[in-house]
Amino acid sequence: MYQQHQFSCPIITGWGAVSVLGEKILELGKRRPLVVCDKGIVEAGITEKVGTVLREAGLEFTVYDGVKPDPSAEIVDEAVEAGLAFGCDCVIGLGGGSSMDTAKASTVRLSGYEGLTKDYVLAVPLKLETSVPVILVPTTTGTGSEVTRVAVISRPEFNVKWSVHLKNTTLAIVDPQLTVTLPRKETANTGLDALAHATEALTSKGADIYSDLFAVAAIEKIADNLFRSWSDPEDNEARTNMAVAANWAGLAFDCPMCHLPHAIGDAFGCHFHTEHGHSCSLGLAEGMRLVAPVRSEKMAVIAKAMGIPLTGNETGTELGDLVADWIYALMRRMEFVSLHSMGISREEVVACAKDVSVNHLASYCPVTVTEEIAAEVLGRLYDNYQ
Repeated sequence: MYQQHQFSCPIITGWGAVSVLGEKILELGKRRPLVVCDKGIVEAGITEKVGTVLREAGLEFTVYDGVKPDPSAEIVDEAVEAGLAFGCDCVIGLGGGSSMDTAKASTVRLSGYEGLTKDYVLAVPLKLETSVPVILVPTTTGTGSEVTRVAVISRPEFNVKWSVHLKNTTLAIVDPQLTVTLPRKETANTGLDALAHATEALTSKGADIYSDLFAVAAIEKIADNLFRSWSDPEDNEARTNMAVAANWAGLAFDCPMCHLPHAIGDAFGCHFHTEHGHSCSLGLAEGMRLVAPVRSEKMAVIAKAMGIPLTGNETGTELGDLVADWIYALMRRMEFVSLHSMGISREEVVACAKDVSVNHLASYCPVTVTEEIAAEVLGRLYDNYQ
C-alpha cells in the first residue's frame, strides 16, 4: 500500500518577507494584481504597506476591500468584477481565512469559468483547474489557508458553508510581522483554529506520514507559543513561532482534511454567525474526546506534543479526557467566550446536530458521525465549557 501527499505551493517565510511580493509577481510575468482584503486590513495600515511594496516594483494594482467574515459567493463575485474591470492578471489574498478564501475562489471566474461563483461552490466540492496566479499573504496565525487548495464560501440562501477545490496556490508568503496588530481575541480564535487543524489532521481517516509530521510539529509550537502571543502581543518570538505553526497546520490538513470539529464550526458559523476560528475551537475538545478510543496512539502523540505528563498506561478514553481538559484549560486562560455566555441555549446548540452530521467534513472523522452522535457531542461541549 502506498500514500501520496500533494503539497500545494512554494512558501516564503520570515520577518519582513512581504518585501519580496512585488519581485515574485514580476517573476511570474504579471504586472496588474488585484488585492483582496477586508476593511480592517486597510484600517490597520497593512494594505498600504503591501501597496508600497507593489509600487516599488513598478506594479499597478487595485484593491477590493469588501470581504466579510464567512464570505458569500456574492462577495466573491464582487471581487471578480473588480478584477475584471481593472484587467488584473493575478490575485493577492491579504488577511485572514475569509480574504484568502475569497481570493482563491475569485480565480475560478477570472480563469474563464462562465456563470457565477455559486455555480462552483457546492456541497460536494468540485476540483477545478485555474490559470490565474494567486499569492496568499496571511495576517493571522491560524487559518493555514495560504497553503491549502480549498476555498470555503458561504451559501446563505441554504444557510450552509460549502467549498471549491482549486489548482495549487501559486505562492504563499508568511510574514509574522504582519500579525503584530492582531487583537487578543483574534489571536486566541485563530491560534486555536490552527490547533484544530493539526489535531484533526492527525486523527483524520486520511492522515499520512507527511500530514502527521507537520501536525505534531504544529501542536508542539502552538502549545509553547499560543498563550505567550496572547498574553504579550509584543512577544515577536512567539508571534513568529505561531505564524510558522499555523502554516504547518495548514500543510497538515490540506490532504487528509479536517473532520468533526470543523463540521461543528461550519454549523455554528451559519446558525450563530460566530467567527470561524471561534466556532471550530468550541468543538475541538469534545471532538478529540470522541475519536480518542479509536485513535489512542495518535491521542498519545497529541498529549505528548501538548506537554501533558503520561505514564504510558493510559487508555484511549483516558487520553481523550486529558487532551480535552488541556484544551478547555487553555481556552479559559485566554478568556475564550462560551456559547452560554453569548446567550445561546443548549437546545439551539443541539439543534445543529443534523447539519453537523451531513457536512462533508464529518465523513473524514474516524468515528461515524450520525445525527445522534453529533447531538451528544454538541450537548457535551455546551455543558463542559461555560
